[in-house]
Amino acid sequence: MKEQKHESLDEETERLLREIGESQKEFEETFSEIDKTMASLEKKAYDGVRDVFKYFDRINDKLFTFNNILIAGFFAIGKLKDDVPMWMIIFPIVNLGVFIFIEYMIMEKSRMEAYILENFNEERYRKNINKTNLYSLVTIFTTSIVTIVFLYNLLK
Repeated sequence: MKEQKHESLDEETERLLREIGESQKEFEETFSEIDKTMASLEKKAYDGVRDVFKYFDRINDKLFTFNNILIAGFFAIGKLKDDVPMWMIIFPIVNLGVFIFIEYMIMEKSRMEAYILENFNEERYRKNINKTNLYSLVTIFTTSIVTIVFLYNLLK
């Protein structure tokens, strides 16, 4: 009778150990899936920040070119119209300075990326990208103002 109880306890123990082993495998698979999902989400977040930056950079390139056209336009209307003072050229030139500053910030971002394996500070990197994106929004606004001033002087 003791042997029968002992055998049934051994069988029960083996069954419980198998269930624990199966549960452990399920947990490992679940944690593995969670790790894969988190890595995927982190990559998407990084790619999202990078893509926003990339699109702002493209917009800045186009605005930079447009701003140079505005500089030439201000020179032209300053010479052609007597009531438009030449000092108005300062608006697109200041705007050009902002564009040059943004290009410097982009260069700094690229410099940080070049040393990513040696001395990389992710928080500083993200702050740099966010600042540059904010400055890009400012240049969209300032270029709009310069354009309005130009059109006003052209059409008055």
